[in-house]
Amino acid sequence: MAERRRVLLIDDSTTVCTVVEKLLRECGFEQIEVAHDGPAAIECLEKDAFEIILCDWEMSPMSGVEVLQRLRRDPEARETSFILMSARKEPNWILAAKKAGADCMITKPFTAAMLKQKIGQLGRRL
Repeated sequence: MAERRRVLLIDDSTTVCTVVEKLLRECGFEQIEVAHDGPAAIECLEKDAFEIILCDWEMSPMSGVEVLQRLRRDPEARETSFILMSARKEPNWILAAKKAGADCMITKPFTAAMLKQKIGQLGRRL
């Protein structure tokens, strides 16, 4: 059975969005919306509810952490599962992401299996 939960994918790279959207589909997700920056993501979140958000850390004009902080202040959306993506390799970024309120983090590049594992950490069954 196909996945029905809505996913919001946020990344300023069109190439990354194409690849990650394909990986999400491999994980069984069908309802995927894409935003290419923080303001566009906030606009999506004001219109619709999402169960999972996958967001790049380093974007402009609004970083992924800023999107996350804004989401956590919204009483209607603060419980939305948030996965922060980054190409960062230094170990302290995971701590910084947790402090910001991310449910989990994933390092780019990643596979569908790695993404499925991270989504599983959210306590959601695929």
